Amino acid sequence: MEFDDYVQAGKIASRARKEGYAMIEEGLELRKLADYIEESIRKDGANIAFPVNLSINNEAAHFTPAPDTDLKFQQGDLVKLDLGAEVNGSLADTAVTKEVSTDKWTNLINASREATENAIKKVKVGALTSEIGREVEATIRRYGYNPIYNLTGHTLEKYVLHAGTSFPNYDDGSRVKLYPGMTFAIEPFATTGKGRVKGLEFGNIMLCLKEDSDESLKILRKVSRSLPFSMRDAARSLKNYDLVIKEAQKKKFLYFYPVLKENKGEMVAQTEHSIYLREDGPVITTL
Repeated sequence: MEFDDYVQAGKIASRARKEGYAMIEEGLELRKLADYIEESIRKDGANIAFPVNLSINNEAAHFTPAPDTDLKFQQGDLVKLDLGAEVNGSLADTAVTKEVSTDKWTNLINASREATENAIKKVKVGALTSEIGREVEATIRRYGYNPIYNLTGHTLEKYVLHAGTSFPNYDDGSRVKLYPGMTFAIEPFATTGKGRVKGLEFGNIMLCLKEDSDESLKILRKVSRSLPFSMRDAARSLKNYDLVIKEAQKKKFLYFYPVLKENKGEMVAQTEHSIYLREDGPVITTL
């Protein structure tokens, strides 16, 4: 059953998030953590829904380590661990924030976490997405921070991570109502900045956009399974992956996800859970 698949994906993603959170520490290589989490999701019987995101400090989303990087977590880093699992096309998407070896940003982390909890309390059949966004913004502002206005939660559908309906982190006036069987992720971002992110550089995450007869590009499409994949995935599948990516770029075969950043010097925290809405209320699949 579809519901059971969403629940199973959520359980696997939740376990991976908790284990990954515990592993984040000063001196650990980001690549080793990302590879470990992705492999553990696969060992649990799921596929990854997207590459593990390890966005740091003013980075809000879409950074995953490259295959050849030795980048390590440093003292004071504010790390957003964002990951997902897929079971028979049903998806789970979840995130948590951890500060490495310091506690300067506890309130910022709590603002995001509490905003998620309060938003979920508003979830019921017939509720408006704008009502949920209003609760997110109000909670984050009580802590003295801003939500990120141009990032949203999103519906989840079979093999589609961002499936049409958005869940803004503020009251956008939307009249979209929640309905039974709706599956979605709520992900409040709290920031010390103005609440607008920009995408200015490549974060090692891609998506196949179309079919192609080239054998190497067919391999990339198989790796993708219509979901985002990483440069690390490409490197594991193709010896000359860098040349293949360049050729794919020329053919406009790929979409390249930019790293989404707040202004330099600002900090961002993120919390996220996936929800399956039933007639009798929400099932939080990633608790």
